[in-house]
Amino acid sequence: MELQNATVLVTGATGNMGPYVTDALVNQGATVIGTYVTETDRTEAEEHGDQSGAVSYHQVDLTDQPAVEAFAETVHEEYGSVDHIVGLAGGFSMGGISDTDGDTFEAALSRHATTAFLTAKAFADHLDSQSGVVLFSSDRALDPVGGTLAYDVGKGAVRTLAESLDVELDARVNAVAPFLIDVPGNREAMPDADFSEWTAPEAITDIVLHLLANEGVRGQVIQTTGGQPEKEV
Repeated sequence: MELQNATVLVTGATGNMGPYVTDALVNQGATVIGTYVTETDRTEAEEHGDQSGAVSYHQVDLTDQPAVEAFAETVHEEYGSVDHIVGLAGGFSMGGISDTDGDTFEAALSRHATTAFLTAKAFADHLDSQSGVVLFSSDRALDPVGGTLAYDVGKGAVRTLAESLDVELDARVNAVAPFLIDVPGNREAMPDADFSEWTAPEAITDIVLHLLANEGVRGQVIQTTGGQPEKEV
């Protein structure tokens, strides 16, 4: 397989999509390095991931540039370099303009876009033309529905960052923009929703693997709905 023996960094590896992505990468034969924020997050991810024991987890504040740079040095010392990056760091948040203050807005930008930017900056020297970077935007960044203003803008910044990094870096950089993902955390948060409309995590994982390994795709934002790829933007 194309990812056999590759070293892949997964930021936000303990989030909702984290165990799905890390499991798939380990099953492909990749060496997986994952970042997390809290020990509770790591414990829950280890309980849900079938291959969590094969993931090298590191606690890193990805909004702190010196911390990210120190982490990159640690990875360089232990692994030499990373071949690919999957940027999952982020987090959903509610709130329209009337109940979103400046601090909340800035926090969303930092959580989504700054984490991806600082990671790409710190690991830019690791990447070459064979490398793939996949960042996570959202369908709400493309088709806002209201009530999630800061989240929408944060994910929109990730989309633009992916397109810009594809020009800046030797690596192929793409983004995924899924509809609501059918994971336990989202079902718990929205128990009355129509889950049949949501995107299956396995469908997203398949797209991520394809983008990492496929040398012919770069600079794309892949929007998904109902579990299947819908369009490239």
